[in-house]
Amino acid sequence: MSDEQRATIRILLAEDNELVALTMEEYLTDLGFQVVGVARTGTQALELARQLEPDMAILDVKLPELEGTEVAARLYAERPMPIVMVTAFTDRDTIRKAERAGALGYLVKPVTMEALTPAIDIALARFAEIRALRQEVDALHESLEARKLIERAKGILMQRLNISEHDAYERLRHRAREKRVKLKDIAQTIIDAEALLS
Repeated sequence: MSDEQRATIRILLAEDNELVALTMEEYLTDLGFQVVGVARTGTQALELARQLEPDMAILDVKLPELEGTEVAARLYAERPMPIVMVTAFTDRDTIRKAERAGALGYLVKPVTMEALTPAIDIALARFAEIRALRQEVDALHESLEARKLIERAKGILMQRLNISEHDAYERLRHRAREKRVKLKDIAQTIIDAEALLS
């Protein structure tokens, strides 16, 4: 990742230990990232995330008021972003809890500057992959829904006008071109009109 790319990434840091928070903030700044907020509690981390809309969050697992894993889960549900968890714990349960909360990176204290860069890079890359897959799934779902509408509209036209499937499809295409709208929108109009007439 280039220095220019790093400079555009806005990070929220949540760490209740003041010395650790200051050290990590310094590391992140030295690496070229923007630290837009530092939270000392889980509740404050949520508030700052909602207010500042960071590009990613680095959260301590154990935070006062609200655990880091709970903060991660809520952030991911409200506004998905790459999340790196930081902890002194290396037990399997804590790691699984962080994974289930949506963490894409995991750092064990004491955190070094050398460890931060790959953890952030990997979390950002994994998040981009997940987002791309989600967009692909959404596009496929939308395409399938459009296809269903078009098939229903063709069926209505075939029955009402006593025409072939090909002719029904061509009428839909012609109308969509004429109106400069998507084929599925014309199909939906025909389905709605049929429901009204039935």
